[in-house]
Amino acid sequence: MGAEERAPGISPYRRRIIAAVGVLGSLFALSVALLPTPPVANAQGPAYAASPPTLGALYRDGQAGRYLLGGEWLYRADPGDQGLAAGWWNDVAATDGWSVVSVPNAYNAGDLSTLSNSGYVGWYRRDFTLPAHAFASYVPAAGRHWIIRFESVNYRATVWLNGRLVGSHTGAYLPFEFDLHPRSGVNRLIVRVDDRRGAGDLPPGPMGGWWNYGGLLREVYLRAVQQADIENLQLRTILPCPRCAATIQEQAWIRNVTATRQRVTLSGRFGGLRLQFGHRTLAPHATWVAHATAVVAHPRLWAPGHPTLYKATLALTDARGRTLGGYTTYSGIRSIKVNANGHLTLNGRLLNLRGAFIHEQNYLTGAALSPGQLASLMGWERELGADVIRSHYPLNPEILEMADRYGILVWDEIPVYQVADQYLGSAAWRTSAYSMLRQNILDNQNHPSVMLWSVGNELPTPATANEASYIAGAAALARRLDPTRPVGMAISSWPGVSCQSAYAPLDVIGYNDYFGWYDSGGGTTDDRDALSPYLDSLRACYPRKALFVTEFGFEANRDGPVEERGTYEFQSNSAAFHLGVFASKPWLSGAIYFALQDFAAQPGWTGGNPLPDPPWHLKGLIDRYGVPKPAFSVVSAIYHHTVQVGPAAPAAGRRAPAGSRRGV
Repeated sequence: MGAEERAPGISPYRRRIIAAVGVLGSLFALSVALLPTPPVANAQGPAYAASPPTLGALYRDGQAGRYLLGGEWLYRADPGDQGLAAGWWNDVAATDGWSVVSVPNAYNAGDLSTLSNSGYVGWYRRDFTLPAHAFASYVPAAGRHWIIRFESVNYRATVWLNGRLVGSHTGAYLPFEFDLHPRSGVNRLIVRVDDRRGAGDLPPGPMGGWWNYGGLLREVYLRAVQQADIENLQLRTILPCPRCAATIQEQAWIRNVTATRQRVTLSGRFGGLRLQFGHRTLAPHATWVAHATAVVAHPRLWAPGHPTLYKATLALTDARGRTLGGYTTYSGIRSIKVNANGHLTLNGRLLNLRGAFIHEQNYLTGAALSPGQLASLMGWERELGADVIRSHYPLNPEILEMADRYGILVWDEIPVYQVADQYLGSAAWRTSAYSMLRQNILDNQNHPSVMLWSVGNELPTPATANEASYIAGAAALARRLDPTRPVGMAISSWPGVSCQSAYAPLDVIGYNDYFGWYDSGGGTTDDRDALSPYLDSLRACYPRKALFVTEFGFEANRDGPVEERGTYEFQSNSAAFHLGVFASKPWLSGAIYFALQDFAAQPGWTGGNPLPDPPWHLKGLIDRYGVPKPAFSVVSAIYHHTVQVGPAAPAAGRRAPAGSRRGV
């Protein structure tokens, strides 16, 4: 029984909502119970036939020739980790021991046990045939190539095709690809997933701040490549001033996927402008890094309120001018900088953003979300009046594309989350963390919604020498890969912590504010009235850095007195109080409520709530079933009346006024 159902003071309206959701949950549980259970060894498995993937991708940015490997998959749990020795990766048609699932899939969705969160091994299988007409008739057999793309697997993936090892990968939230050599007829893809994480992983395990859902958490695609592959496109827009012409810089990686020399030409368009990258003769399996620039004389700028997007395309042709491949992305022209007064600006205008933190999670499907579920998250953000979102990890590409279209900025963070100091000082760990930061920037740099690159969350306070070294290295890497965006990090701190020189390489500091909820620093954050002077002291420490409140939130799961922690009344009152304090700080660049929706955290989670409902983290403005709490309307009203994007910034040394919401 949930805490909402136990609470004696719950309103009749919410009782009806919870009862209705409970009925739906019961029907869902019954439908799951009626599905065929995985058969015992040597029993007859489910009927399963190979099918081709479907043309197209769920998000629009990327290469031509993508095929969604959806449809029916097979899954097999392996809690004893016996599948490798038993040869589950072999090319065997029988389905004994497998059950039918769909992908994306979190194999422990609905299981809130300690074993589920600690992690175990699960296996996936997809039998497929190759789609007809994937290649042009003029492309010879030797030039026809397949690549498989996994959008996100948590946490370690090992891949086989037709009994042969394809490759392995470690880390979630970002895509990875392998060259594939399928055969004619039926191909059998096997993926072993191990979601057990240790203290040196990203994010650290075995517990953590959010539930450890294992599996193929985002889509899987096949890519048809003709002779040469457009591996990636990096598109950078340079806007020197709000009324200046913009320079478009594009860089593309073209890889010869064949064993013979290939003569190719690359051209492109940005809006109505043509770009010529030239041509190159590529040695077998060689890569050409092609460059082109263009100038937009009178750009229409991207910003909340009118997020103008330019369509950018690439076309790759062979020596006879015949099409080999293409690439499409949508870009926005804007500049994001920290001014001399330590304020974040967009196109020269002061930012005072408001938003809510997102966890990609659903109480039925875990961290494997459908397009409809992703759209619901962004719909709630828009209803709330949010102009900024954040997560502890790189968000689903569909969310980023919606942010581009809706004009919502993104605090983009890698899951360097509460990492112990011993790992921050490890060369091997840093290599892994920097690699993830690099890939995140290369994968997501084209999104105009991405506001900054965040290199971590709540590392040791006060900062250690190892932390200082990590921050310096991460900031330098981010600036080298993308000099057009600031570098930030979210911190935990409290009164009495001195100014930290370790934060010097950062442009933006995000403070996780729980005054009046948690008692960090020996109780120094217990009193919410201490919030305002503390924020002033933080500003005094870092007067030239943009300051954000990256988290503030309060658990709520029942009606009750406004003075009682865990009540809807306490949550509403506290959120309004903190937002009032933030509004009194004209130098603050934004604040993000934690979190948009309740989510599963970890076994035994209480979150400071006297009547908790473990493992649910109950600080959300929306409950796990999608029902807004009373605080949603309170926060929404404040957000809609808050000045979020304002007038041009004043000259250095002058006081920065508040701006006007969506006034760009």
